[in-house]
Amino acid sequence: ISKFIGMNVQIIILGTGKKRFEQQIEELEVLYPNKARGVPKFNVPLAHMITAAADFMLIPSRFEPCGLIQLHAMRYGTIPICTSTGGLVDTVKEGYTGFHMGAVNAECDTIDPTDVLKIVKAVGRALAAYGTDAFDEMIQNCMSQDHSWKGPAKKWETMLLSLGVAGSEPGTEGDEIGPLS
Repeated sequence: ISKFIGMNVQIIILGTGKKRFEQQIEELEVLYPNKARGVPKFNVPLAHMITAAADFMLIPSRFEPCGLIQLHAMRYGTIPICTSTGGLVDTVKEGYTGFHMGAVNAECDTIDPTDVLKIVKAVGRALAAYGTDAFDEMIQNCMSQDHSWKGPAKKWETMLLSLGVAGSEPGTEGDEIGPLS
């Protein structure tokens, strides 16, 4: 965090975790007044306000099977800076809807210095883009993403209908295709 403070940024960390890390994030405001804040709890209204006001959201997940936080961030036009794991790889496209830092060490009891360097480099790329036309375009790309079930449901319907099972003709307007047994 000390590396970022010199870059004219403000940082807020919201969330819970191991007690020793919660204590460290509470100390941020004392160490970096008016530049950093740590809130070691989860509060949904506050999370929405932070996301709406932020330019970037850092998501250094070690494991993320799907991930919703990046989808919320993108809906608000907040650019994700994330690790390259799980659903983050599927939903955040480097340079188009966010920035990837690569995979990080999954060992949760230690902090790997190479992981810190990956975070610093990814944040540096994001800050270099800030205020440019490319950054504005990235915000638009994020906000225009369609993560509804409309597309995947249509693909599944097409695939299932292609199996050629008798009586598998599509229904219309939600009509029942066949009786449920």
